[in-house]
This record gives sequence, structure tokens and C-alpha cells, in this order.
Amino acid sequence: MATPESLNPAPLTGLGDHSYKKVLEDDYSTGKLNLKFKGNTKNLGTANYKGWLDLSKQQSKQETKFQFPYQKYFFQIATREDGAKVHIDFGEVAKVGSNGRLNLFANAKLGSSHLGQAVLRFGGVTQFKQVTSHIRFEYNPSNVVNAFNRALWKNNNWVSVFAQDVQVTNGFKVRRFDFLIGRLSQNYDVFFRHLTQDPQKPKEVPQLLQGKVILDLVYRKDKNTFGLEAEYNLAKSQLNALAGVSTKVEKVDVKARLNLTQKKLALSGKGKLNDRFNWTLSTEVPIDGSSPAKQGFLPVPIGFTLDASL
Repeated sequence: MATPESLNPAPLTGLGDHSYKKVLEDDYSTGKLNLKFKGNTKNLGTANYKGWLDLSKQQSKQETKFQFPYQKYFFQIATREDGAKVHIDFGEVAKVGSNGRLNLFANAKLGSSHLGQAVLRFGGVTQFKQVTSHIRFEYNPSNVVNAFNRALWKNNNWVSVFAQDVQVTNGFKVRRFDFLIGRLSQNYDVFFRHLTQDPQKPKEVPQLLQGKVILDLVYRKDKNTFGLEAEYNLAKSQLNALAGVSTKVEKVDVKARLNLTQKKLALSGKGKLNDRFNWTLSTEVPIDGSSPAKQGFLPVPIGFTLDASL
């Protein structure tokens, strides 16, 4: 029994995990101390804990997540300071063609104050040939119904993702229209993305297109991975550019990311303490001649993560 797609750790509201994230986004948590634990059972059950301290804001948060199967169902219970979430995947309810399937799911996000703040969701995941499609309806305490759809298509060297979020009641309006189109190969990947500005607010069509357009290029050679990203904010007429590299030095995964617009250099290293414990250390400093921001008694900001699989 495999973990169902409705419990995929990549957020449903995003466009999924792709190679540009590994070189340009992951492992950069400067300004935070993170502690992560994960335990597994023999029948695909998991228990996760994550706690983090934002050193600049002096704020701490934590969350727990328990996930386990029962017969053909899959359950997840998650808690955070602002409430809890209960999710159930009902398993395969129908065949789609000769090798496709349809799973239905439901979840409730409960506020920390009372049940009247619950957000209720119901939807389904269809997997057929090269297409995985999520459809979800959401009812929130404001008596507003939203509908969300995300479709991911993979075929040989091509991948595309389209995500739409629509406010159904109180006037039919689209809140978000994001998409990704990419071409993958052994040595390089190219991605083009559009991300909607303020995705929680209903918009007219002209506003919907005033978001960000992003071009990513990933190149792999031997043990090295290089990344370039150009982001243009259509609403602000603003360009931002990143360059990054990921490599391995001895047994440590080393990354560097240069923000060409803000003139900042981010560095990170990730390694193992032993078979169960991993560590990640990161920092970010300016390269325009100015002094780095101090973090308490430290001359430069840092981020540190300790994670373990038990």
C-alpha cells in the first residue's frame, strides 16, 4: 500500500518540487534554528516533529504530524499553534481506464479557538497515464466556497503543471493561475513559470496576469549542479536574478547562491553526524562592501538545522 498522492509532502498550493529548488532554494534557512525528527513504522506509518526558532523575530513555532493506514484508508493528524488538521484519504474508489485510478479525500483545518473556525475540504486525485490531477473544494468560515485544480503532466522529457484557484460563491472570480512548463534531460533542465500576485484575493483577468514570470536553467556536470534564475515582477517592473551551485566536498553537500540584484551571497553545508542524525549550516552576507547584519553576539547571521530519522 503506497502513500496516496493526496498526502504528497509537496504543498498542493504550489507547483511541486523540481530540480531548480534543490540548487537555488533548499537548505537556505538563515536566521532560523530548526529541529526535525521523523519516525517510521513497518506499515507506512510516520510520526514527524518540527520545531523552529526565528532568531531575528525571537519567535518559536512547532508542529507535529502523524500519518498511518487503516484497511484501505490513510489518515493524517497534524497540529500547530494556530490549530490542527485532520485528513483522510478514502483510497481508490474507481478505475480510470486500464491503468488509472481515482482516490477521494477530505480534511478539516480546525482553528485554535473553536470549531466554528474550521475550514472544510473535499476532493479527489486522478492518476491516468502521464497525468496526475487534483481537484478540491473548500468551504471556509466566511461562507465562501473555493475550488482548486492542479494538473501535472509528464511525457518523456517534458513536464507541465497548471494550477487554478477559483472563488465559486459571491461572484465567480479566479484568485490564482500558476503554471510551469519544463524540459528535462540528462545534463540540463529548463523551466518557465508564472506565479500569480496575491493569490488569496479574487482578480479580474488583467490583474491575474500581473504576477511574476520566472525562467530557470539547471545544468549538471559530474558531481556539480549549476542553477540560473531570472524573475521579472510584471506588476512592479522589477527584475531579480540568482545564480547557484551545488557540489560535494568530502562527505558534505556544499551550496552557494548569489543574488545578483540584492548583491548577497548565501552559503550552506549539509552533512551527517551518524546514520540517524544530519546537520545543515547556512549563512548569507552582502557582497556590496557593507557589513553583514549581526545576529545577537554573532558577527554574521546563521541558520542551523538538526534532523533525525528514528
